[in-house]
Amino acid sequence: MRQMETLVIIASSDQHLGYKGADKDSFLGFLDYVAQQADVGDFVIVGDFVDMWRRDVSGIFLENHDIIEKLLFLKTKMNVHMVVGNHDYHATKLKNHNYPFQFFENLELKKHGKKYRFLHGYQWDDLQEPVFMEALCHVMSDNVGGNLSSIWDMIHGRKGFLARYKLPSGFGRVRTVERLGSLRKRPEIRLKETRQDIEKKAHRAAGRDAILVFGHTHVPFINETNTVVNTGSWVFESSVHNTFVELHPEKISLKAFLNGAVRQVETRDQL
Repeated sequence: MRQMETLVIIASSDQHLGYKGADKDSFLGFLDYVAQQADVGDFVIVGDFVDMWRRDVSGIFLENHDIIEKLLFLKTKMNVHMVVGNHDYHATKLKNHNYPFQFFENLELKKHGKKYRFLHGYQWDDLQEPVFMEALCHVMSDNVGGNLSSIWDMIHGRKGFLARYKLPSGFGRVRTVERLGSLRKRPEIRLKETRQDIEKKAHRAAGRDAILVFGHTHVPFINETNTVVNTGSWVFESSVHNTFVELHPEKISLKAFLNGAVRQVETRDQL
């Protein structure tokens, strides 16, 4: 019988399914690869699995039914965990129903005598706030112009977010437009000046008693003390993409799934 405590954890994030720049075909192949690994006990998707900001929400899940089927198959072989990101933040509302998956804002696993924490990473991005993340997930249309109009009504309307949550005057019309415009930019562009600050905040959040795994910035790495890991993304615009993390009892491995094959990106033994 397999000892779950000694099995590998695989973590992946920022698939952005539904976005034109997402490498869905490679992710399909990657799920087949995960299913073939006999030593994997947990598979974690660390947010931005689907891109509700850019596409009709129902359409995203319908056109990606093949990926959902593969994830359901994975559930028969290992534990499958779903963490939300800013682009699929609305999935936190999908609770208390007979859905095949539950989505969480954070996840903690205790394996290998260690504590692993999984958060998407928007928590350390100053531009990300639930009021905006939730609004952008409610576009319900593939029409960009219509999306922005709907978002504007949701935020500024008489019964919109600004009125309901009584946000301060600093959240005025100009500031809201600027923030929404910035949020729609690719992370590689929008986070160019703040990525290092996000990584520092993640390092502080990890503390001394846990290994923190996050995504969001689309820049994969393992820090020098092996306490903070970024899973990267599955978006073509990223210079290094299709990456994932393997958390072994003795080491952390950062790998990429390209052209149907796995290659090493970076590995460091845990301290």
